[in-house]
Amino acid sequence: MAARKLEGTAQALQIFIGDDDLWETEPLHRVLVHRLRLAGVAGVTVTRGIAGFGLSGQIRAADRLGGATDLPLVVTVIDMPERIASLLPIIDELVTDGLVIRFDVEILRHQDAN
Repeated sequence: MAARKLEGTAQALQIFIGDDDLWETEPLHRVLVHRLRLAGVAGVTVTRGIAGFGLSGQIRAADRLGGATDLPLVVTVIDMPERIASLLPIIDELVTDGLVIRFDVEILRHQDAN
């Protein structure tokens, strides 16, 4: 499935979850990447945070040796507004905890490094 080049006004969808979050027995971030690729999005990036807290107020942070549990992850999708809207049922199915936000973005450059 080839990626599509984006231009102009688009939307970002960000999903804030934990590194330990699962969908059935699989890491949730991997399931999201797979399902979003099948849905034909232009691209997905998963970013691991080194520290954070959410509704619980419990701070989760990596120690000096890089060890930690349940570090924050952000799954970011950038695509056209209609595509982002079509993803919401998938996100609603898979993401039961965490934060999901959507906002407008302007594509300034979208090129493959190759």
